[in-house]
Amino acid sequence: MIDIHTHVLPRIDDGARDISESFEILQALANQGVTELVATPHIISGVYENTRSIIDRKLIEVQDLIEERELSIKIHPGAELYYEPDVISKVKRENLTLAQSNYVMIETELQRFPDNFEEILFNFQQEGFRPIIAHAERFIYFVNNYNMLVNILNRGVLVQINSGSLFGIYGKKVKDFTYKLLENGCVHFIASDVHGIGKRPILMKEAYQMICEKYSEVLAKLLFIENPQSVINNQSVENMIEGYWDDEIKKRSFLRKIRTIFRF
Repeated sequence: MIDIHTHVLPRIDDGARDISESFEILQALANQGVTELVATPHIISGVYENTRSIIDRKLIEVQDLIEERELSIKIHPGAELYYEPDVISKVKRENLTLAQSNYVMIETELQRFPDNFEEILFNFQQEGFRPIIAHAERFIYFVNNYNMLVNILNRGVLVQINSGSLFGIYGKKVKDFTYKLLENGCVHFIASDVHGIGKRPILMKEAYQMICEKYSEVLAKLLFIENPQSVINNQSVENMIEGYWDDEIKKRSFLRKIRTIFRF
């Protein structure tokens, strides 16, 4: 698997506290079946003033440890951008994309949706970037305004959800919304958003298995391997808002709903 959302670099945000914890996270990811990942430290003015040079220095530190400990995992540079008026100029100036591609990962407040967030996403696209909304299932605005997210996705914006959301780590409302997004073809990536050992379980392996069992292995490979690989390779990821379900998967999903209603 390829994890495109991690906070594994040490002493750079609210992720790994030191290089020792960085290695613990990497080892845990490897044990979960992750072979490649993108390090995505927060970029927030006045809070986490990370630049490309800072990220690169931390990346070298972690890469040296990976080689020293002979860990079978590959790491790429990236960033989780917080919505700010100058975020696009900051990305262009510092090259804060995922794995040096044209893809950018962006978030905003979970409880409050900025008035011009859609405009920022559009402006990113006008500059040649492909925006990915980080953990979109956790934004209360989207939970309460599903059609707004659909409109954004129809304009070519992509969605990443957290593996833990499938298991209710962020609450039942977020869990239910996560499955709604999945079953309507609104998810392009599943990632861990790991911040540290003991903070929240990674659950990448469990999420992969759940997608295989509940839907299909084809879908699991798409969300955990193929689409993330396309980001790293700077290749196109299809906008799947029309649905990525074949007839058999649709049939199984329908039967599950019927069984739930009639409990048989």
